[in-house]
Amino acid sequence: MKFLALLKKELRESLIPIILATLVFGGITTLMIQEFVHNGGNDYRFYAHYANAGQTYWLFHSFPLGEIGVLLLFASIVLGLTLGALHFGLPFLTRTWAFLLHRPVTRSAILGSKLLVGLIGFALSLGLPWSWAYAHIQQVKATGFPSNPRVFWEGWLFIGLGLALYLGTGLCAMTDARWYTTRLIGPVFAVLLILAVFTEQTSIVVAFELLFIVVAMLLILLVATFLNRGSRL
Repeated sequence: MKFLALLKKELRESLIPIILATLVFGGITTLMIQEFVHNGGNDYRFYAHYANAGQTYWLFHSFPLGEIGVLLLFASIVLGLTLGALHFGLPFLTRTWAFLLHRPVTRSAILGSKLLVGLIGFALSLGLPWSWAYAHIQQVKATGFPSNPRVFWEGWLFIGLGLALYLGTGLCAMTDARWYTTRLIGPVFAVLLILAVFTEQTSIVVAFELLFIVVAMLLILLVATFLNRGSRL
């Protein structure tokens, strides 16, 4: 029951960024899909370009999933930074860190509630709208080529990158190290992961493997730092 109360508290305090991310990403995604539906989505043969041999035509089906994916990546990065700062940086800025530790719950329960709320936030505000968009857009047009299933997993990869940045931001806020030493190691790892994922040679499988490795490393470091951080301000 204590953990449930703590979880509700963390959810309540995280509602604003979660709701904003849901409204912005979900709303813009819906508008983009409606635009695709009403304007035809380039379903049929259209004039492509002039060539020396004459006119060239082809059947082209332009799904807006690429543009939605860019928006998803941006929203995931912003949500990761925001929740990371809110969950782990704000107690130090407001000088409530000592009060947080003196609650009648273990540190593991406190950290677990924050991490669980982070997962819930990413799943509800980004995961569900992205899954709906991918599933729905396959049904709005009867002609043309279906989108590549890889695109669906790329979207979840973008969400995972935001989660890695969330953990990296939390680690940066929790550590006692100086800014000019190893304090930024968490965000740096997350940024390097993002850069590695977007290299041309990186396959989707390798990208997920890199994601799991970096998330596991950041999670281990965050747990160790949180459990061993002193109660002093």
